[in-house]
Amino acid sequence: MKFFDFFKNQKSKPAKRYYKEAPKTLGQELAKRENLDLNLIMGYLPDPDEILTNSGRDIGTYRELMIDSQVRACVNSRKAGTLSLLWEIDRGKVKSRQAKLIQDLYSDLDIDALNSAILNAPMFGFQPIEIIWEKVGKYILPVDLLPKNQEWFLFDKDGKLRLSTLNNCISGEELPERKFLTPTYNDIHNKNYNPYGDRVLSSCFWPVTFKKSGFKWWVTFTEKYGMPYIIGKLPRHTMDSERESMKDQLEAMVKDAVAVISDDAKLEFIEPGEKSSRSDLYENLINACDHAISKAVLGQTLTTDGNQGGAGSYALGKVHAGVREDIVYSDKKIVERAHNQLIRWIWEINFNYGEIPKFSMFAEEEVNKALAERDEILVKQGIKFSKSYYITNYGLSDRDFEI
Repeated sequence: MKFFDFFKNQKSKPAKRYYKEAPKTLGQELAKRENLDLNLIMGYLPDPDEILTNSGRDIGTYRELMIDSQVRACVNSRKAGTLSLLWEIDRGKVKSRQAKLIQDLYSDLDIDALNSAILNAPMFGFQPIEIIWEKVGKYILPVDLLPKNQEWFLFDKDGKLRLSTLNNCISGEELPERKFLTPTYNDIHNKNYNPYGDRVLSSCFWPVTFKKSGFKWWVTFTEKYGMPYIIGKLPRHTMDSERESMKDQLEAMVKDAVAVISDDAKLEFIEPGEKSSRSDLYENLINACDHAISKAVLGQTLTTDGNQGGAGSYALGKVHAGVREDIVYSDKKIVERAHNQLIRWIWEINFNYGEIPKFSMFAEEEVNKALAERDEILVKQGIKFSKSYYITNYGLSDRDFEI
């Protein structure tokens, strides 16, 4: 019996009296988006990203952050954790002919490229992927899946994806059903959720901005204090034209280390001395920005930045690795949901009955554990496996064991 069905059969006089005397709105939803957001009058849901809203930019701004080497390295590292997983189509109780259709289709698709596109969702909040359907034999199947730029799309008040075109750039144009996959990061599955998703790269915006300024001033500092000052001395009554001529010669000397001066002129070289130590300020700023980027993308710093603090430990490394595994697991769920949505659409178009195959991802060691647990159950039921079975499925050598 379901949870609420149980309580429907229970009788409580105080609760019954309270509900009868309470306002009629007690059982209604009052805090609804359409009652609070004036933008919905225009028929679209505005992007809630404060950085983009306050700066008047679009989401393409976050794509520019990928130019930063630390951002790119962290994003690639995060993606690699999920892309390294194995995947399979779980048939369940599906008829072999129908399941084989899905397996054959997936063997033709570039799954790694598709998974990499889906994994843009945590970075940008959501990732539209257009499906190109064609009739293949007696079936209608996706022959290509094309990731699209997020700034080309918006969402309506119901959270449905719309295409922002030249003819309708404000509220966008309605899209056909089963045309776009839209994997989203940290979305809440109710009608008031944020379909634009959470964006990891929004947390990298200010660190990258400050980092650029730090590099700019560090280069200026290096140019200024990285070489000695050259001071030219002329007699007090020297004409201004001669002073300008010597100034030009000294500027050329800085570049070429060659100058021609009068025999009564003097040159003095002053080393920068301790002022060069101030460059540590810029280096520390850049390192701090890199740490912030690593934490935003990977949830930790050890796997990309190393032990910058000098006080690391094996236990700390395990904690950081555990954080990374949690993020990989979260991203894996996004990929699985997108694929299972695609398989469900294929099923609805071509069959629309029976159990649907499932797409799942797993680490290689998970396969061995699951296989061992399954084989243990089968052995208890009386099944005997051959030696070649263990060699094939567990990677054992013929000399490693006896039946």
